[in-house]
Amino acid sequence: MKRPIWVIGGLLFSISCVILWAITAMDYGDSAAVGRYTFGRAGETSTLVLNADHTFQQTRRLGNLEQQSQGTWRHLGEGGISFSKEFLVVSGDEPEPDGTTYSDMHKTFGLFTSLRLRQYHVLWYGKKDSHASVQGTYVGDEPGVTATLVLNADHSFDQTVMHGPTEKHATGTWNQDVDGTIRFSNSFLKTSGEPLGPNELASSPDPKGSNLQIEVSMSKHIPQPIFRKLLTTR
Repeated sequence: MKRPIWVIGGLLFSISCVILWAITAMDYGDSAAVGRYTFGRAGETSTLVLNADHTFQQTRRLGNLEQQSQGTWRHLGEGGISFSKEFLVVSGDEPEPDGTTYSDMHKTFGLFTSLRLRQYHVLWYGKKDSHASVQGTYVGDEPGVTATLVLNADHSFDQTVMHGPTEKHATGTWNQDVDGTIRFSNSFLKTSGEPLGPNELASSPDPKGSNLQIEVSMSKHIPQPIFRKLLTTR
């Protein structure tokens, strides 16, 4: 028995809709990224416009203070987007040592686009000596920065970070969890030479006497900052 024309038409329309949705949902390219985004939390707001020429404009408001900035953005792999150091940091963001801010593009239901800013960055410290334990002297590898970190047997550490003629020194403590993870006190210096903020943490997976891969991150109770794309350009 032949199906009515309207039934066949309905099936074709449904299939077309599914195909169009799949194409949209899987598109993480420039066309999906370009547009106007907004962020808001606890009296802080920010508007971000990504242009097709890989530039951006941003406005950030906190109370009576308003800041504006312009910079560039680029894709990293599928769904990753990085912003130049001109990006105005919002609450909960953890930029890279060079000021770059990274984000990941998400699509709710495959349609509603958002940019979720990363809340961590990784520092590499190479070990100078051959001790089998984690104790010893480590040196950082960040370009343009001279950094030395000494882990002492009494679970204290000494750290020096130098930018050109400016040298910062810190002493603090470190502890090792049962799984081998090393955790540093808040006096740990970031690549900028500044100590950790009240909502920042520094930790390293079990190095087993080798190099340190130190993750500087926001505390888990700090919500991830999310820029949500507006459906209209106004």
